[in-house]
Amino acid sequence: MRSAFNILFALTVVFIVGFAPSAFAQETVTVEVRTISASKASGGYDVKLNDIKKKLNRSFSSYTKFKELKTQTIRVSKTKGGKVKLPNGSKLTVGYPGKAGPYIKLHLGIVGKMSSTLRVKSGKTLFQAGLKHKDGILILAITVK
Repeated sequence: MRSAFNILFALTVVFIVGFAPSAFAQETVTVEVRTISASKASGGYDVKLNDIKKKLNRSFSSYTKFKELKTQTIRVSKTKGGKVKLPNGSKLTVGYPGKAGPYIKLHLGIVGKMSSTLRVKSGKTLFQAGLKHKDGILILAITVK
């Protein structure tokens, strides 16, 4: 009876030590990237953007036409980043370095254009903008879950 307990105990320790670190390494976050074109032409807002219309208007008040071009969702972890192809041919790379208190840290990069690590709360949307696109700019609405 005692040897069965010892074997069970040893297997439990092996399980905890052997698998726990890999479970922590697999922590992932979901990142939704909405690619939006903004211009100064007349046209208003795409109805797909109703949920963030006020934020767009407040943040990009000099633009009058907003159209959602594409929505992409990726999962990133501490060991595996993701990429999102943009309409202008660039690629947005997304990395997840971990958490900072209540915030999720995200690393965003576009080769030759920008590289930044930001902190955002889960469920919140941040904007990254400025890439030229046709007669205006691209706005990336990035939501982390």
